Amino acid sequence: MKLRKVFSVLALLMVMVTFAQKNMKIDYSMYPKAKDGYEQKIITLKPQANEENYLVEIFAGKKTKVDSCNQFFLSGSFDQKTVDSWGYDYFNFETDGNIAGTLMGCFDNKSVEKIVHAQSLQTRYNSKLPIVVYVPKGYTLEYRIWKADEKLNIVK
Repeated sequence: MKLRKVFSVLALLMVMVTFAQKNMKIDYSMYPKAKDGYEQKIITLKPQANEENYLVEIFAGKKTKVDSCNQFFLSGSFDQKTVDSWGYDYFNFETDGNIAGTLMGCFDNKSVEKIVHAQSLQTRYNSKLPIVVYVPKGYTLEYRIWKADEKLNIVK
């Protein structure tokens, strides 16, 4: 009888935890809606110990055909904005879509499809808040995480 009560309580707790996890949704409604021709992209980060030692680098790009031997880059830049009354930051990526590159002569004259990136943006790592970025439709958004050594080097 006692064992039955214990199992009943455990089952009830498991149901409550499962229900609570399913209903945990992050509210992004305070961020502005994407304007016409743009998409809202959201980066969520995993909690880390000593987050001050991490950095997020964000890249906006466009998939296009280019030759195989030159280096290419997309014109454009990120603007940091703040949500009114909330204090949360977000970023807009603005571009005219122009792609420039080096002018080396390619021996094979082969074209390849790749993502051409604009100048990247670096921002601090904060797993408690999402990184919200607005990019034009048809453009990609990628990121990578940088980790600093905890050891500081002394300059002599």
